[in-house]
Amino acid sequence: MEKKIKVKHETLFKNKIQMVIYFLIFCLLIWAFIYIGMQDYNKKLPDNERFASEFNLVSEDNVFEYINASKALLIASGTKGIVLFGTKNSEWVNYYANIVNDIAKVEGIEKIYYYDFLKNREDNNGTYQAIVEKLSEYVTYNDYGIADIYAPSLLVVCNDEVLLFDTETAFREGNIEPSKYWNSFNINSKKSELRIIFREYKES
Repeated sequence: MEKKIKVKHETLFKNKIQMVIYFLIFCLLIWAFIYIGMQDYNKKLPDNERFASEFNLVSEDNVFEYINASKALLIASGTKGIVLFGTKNSEWVNYYANIVNDIAKVEGIEKIYYYDFLKNREDNNGTYQAIVEKLSEYVTYNDYGIADIYAPSLLVVCNDEVLLFDTETAFREGNIEPSKYWNSFNINSKKSELRIIFREYKES
């Protein structure tokens, strides 16, 4: 007598509960892909938040606005404005910017432009070179007679006149750290100097 062979046919879903679970997982994955695809990962931080993230001594409610070489050239050419020339990851800029921001807020200066010039200088950018030329009376010349801007430098221009081009800490001899240099005496002295200049700038 022949034995009958029974073949078990596997089904994709064993029961309705399993089918519902797979369906929900599928919907969840679709939603996740759509949500991730809609995110704007290139969203830029507001300038004040970006500046505070780069220079941690400066409060988030700061007055700094990023500009390029073209805008910096306009101010160097006589357009009213204040520009902080800086470079990223510089502790000297960090300390100096903090002082500048404090006095700007006290004196009601709503905007100070920030120009990170390092890449333009390294690339010998024509607009950067034009800025150096415009400020040739104020910038620093090296031992080879080549003029350049160094960080931090603060430019204040009003009525086609340079009220200030401050490079006090752009060059520091020795191994002194900015935290040591900016003691209470030097901080108060710098604040007094900036207070006078900012008041003149605002009233012009």
